[in-house]
Amino acid sequence: MNMKFFSSSLDISLVYGLILFLSCLFVFSVFEIYFDKKRNLWNIPGPFPLPLFGNALLFAKPHEYFMPTCSSLLKKYGKVARIHLGPRPNVIIASAEGFEKVLSSNKQITKGKDYKFLMPWLGTGLLTSTGNKWHSRRKMLTPAFHFRILEDFLEVMNVHSAKLCKIFQSLSNGKEFDVFPLVTHCALDIICETAMGKSINAQEDSDSEYVRAIYEASDIVFRRQRSPWLWDDRLFVLTPGGYKWRNILSTLHGFTNKVIAEKKQEHKSKTNATNMDDVGMKKRLAFLDLLIDASEDGNVLTDEDIREEVDTFMFEGHDTTATSMSFFLFLMATHPEIQKKCQDELQTIFGDDDRLATSQDLASMRYIELCLKEGLRLYQSVPIISRTLGEDLVVEGNLIPAGTNAILLPFHIHRDPEIFPDPDSFQPERFLQENISKRNAYSYVPFSAGPRNCIGQKFAMMEEKVLVSSVLRKYNLNSSVKASEIPLLAEVILRPKNGIHISLEKRK
Repeated sequence: MNMKFFSSSLDISLVYGLILFLSCLFVFSVFEIYFDKKRNLWNIPGPFPLPLFGNALLFAKPHEYFMPTCSSLLKKYGKVARIHLGPRPNVIIASAEGFEKVLSSNKQITKGKDYKFLMPWLGTGLLTSTGNKWHSRRKMLTPAFHFRILEDFLEVMNVHSAKLCKIFQSLSNGKEFDVFPLVTHCALDIICETAMGKSINAQEDSDSEYVRAIYEASDIVFRRQRSPWLWDDRLFVLTPGGYKWRNILSTLHGFTNKVIAEKKQEHKSKTNATNMDDVGMKKRLAFLDLLIDASEDGNVLTDEDIREEVDTFMFEGHDTTATSMSFFLFLMATHPEIQKKCQDELQTIFGDDDRLATSQDLASMRYIELCLKEGLRLYQSVPIISRTLGEDLVVEGNLIPAGTNAILLPFHIHRDPEIFPDPDSFQPERFLQENISKRNAYSYVPFSAGPRNCIGQKFAMMEEKVLVSSVLRKYNLNSSVKASEIPLLAEVILRPKNGIHISLEKRK
C-alpha cells in the first residue's frame, strides 16, 4: 500500500470530519439561540447574539472590563437583561425586587451553571450541592458556626493578626506598599488553622505550592465561566489549561487528604477522644475535627464528603475576607477623619492596654461595624451570584422561565443611586438602623440572603473586626491612591488588579 496516499487520505478525512463537526455545532447553536422558543428569552431586552459565540465576545477582554461591560448592558437594557454565553441564554438581574424573588425562595436554591467548573475542586459540598444533599449538609454544619464554637477561634485570629502587625513594623516608614497579599496570607493562615487545625505559615512562606494552587485554581475557574469554548470537559482536558488544572487539583486534594488522614489518626487516641490536650486543657477543635466527630466510621460522611466541605471552607473562607479587610484598610487610609473615629472607639474599648481582643470587645466595635458594612457595600467580596431557576419568575415585568440561568449582580445593586445616593462615596452612617429600615432588605446582600445565605458570615465579621482593630490600634494609615485608580477584577472573588497600596505610620 502506498503509505503516502494512505497518510494523505487520513489527513483529508480528519479535515472533513472537523468541518462536519463544526457545521453540526454551528447548526445546533443557531437552533438553540434563534429557534428554541422555550429557552431563547427574546421577550427580555438584550444584545443580539452571534451563532456559536452568543454575546461571549463582549466579555473576551481582560478581567477588569467584565464589570464595566455589565454596567453598560444594564444602562442600555435596564435592570433585567438577556445575554447569551455561547448558545446558552442567561438573564442578568440587578434589582432589589429580583434579588428578593430569587434569594428568598426555597425553590430557587440550585446554584447556576457557572458553578459546575468548581465541582472538580470542591465536589458537591455546601457551596455547590442542591436538593436533599444541600439541606442535610446545611443542617449538619450549622452548629459548627454557633457563637460558642466561633469563640474558640478567636485566639487563632488574634495570633495571626498580631503576626501581620509585626510584619507591618518593617513597612511603617511612610512608603506605600501593596497590602493585599499580606492580608491574604494572614487570612489563609487563619482559615487553614480553623478549618483544618493545620498551620501552613502562609505569612512566612507565601510561595508554598498549596498557596499557589489556590490562586491558580480560582483563575482557571473564572476563565472557563466566561469562555464557552472551554466549557466542554472533554475538550478542556486536552488544552494546556486542562493539564495545569489536573496538577492543581492533585496538589489541593493531596494536601487536604493528607490532613484528613492525620486528623483521623489523632482521633483514635484516647487524649483526642476526650478533647483534652497533653496537659489536660480543653482542646480547640477545627471544623475538620467537628466533621470527623459527626462521621464516626464514615456512617454520615465519607472521607471524600469531608474533603468537599474542608476544601469549600478553604475556598470561601480566605479570599472573601481578605478582599473585605484589604479594602477596609484602603478606605481608612483615604478617609482620615473616619479612621480617627474608629481609633477613638478603640481607645474607649482598650485604653492604653495592649491586650488581645475578646468577644465582648468585638461587640463594642459598633462604629467599626458600620464601616465594615459600608466597605462591603462598595467592595462586595462575591460580586456575582447565579441560580438555575426552579420555577417561572416575573421580575420588573419580565417573565423568566424555569431552568434559566439567572446571574445576580450584588456589585451593581450596591452601587444603585436609587438605593444608595452618591453611591461611590464612603458613608458608614448608611448602616445606622434608621437608614437601614428605609431600604428593601434585599438591596444589600454582602453574604447573599435567604435560605442559601453565607453560613460563615459571623466567622467573617469576627475575623475582620479582630484584624482591622489590631492594625488601627498600632498604625495610622495613608494612601495617595484614589478608588477610581484601582481596576477591579470581578473574578470568582473580587480582586484589585494591581493591588492596594497604602503607607503606615506607627502610632505613638
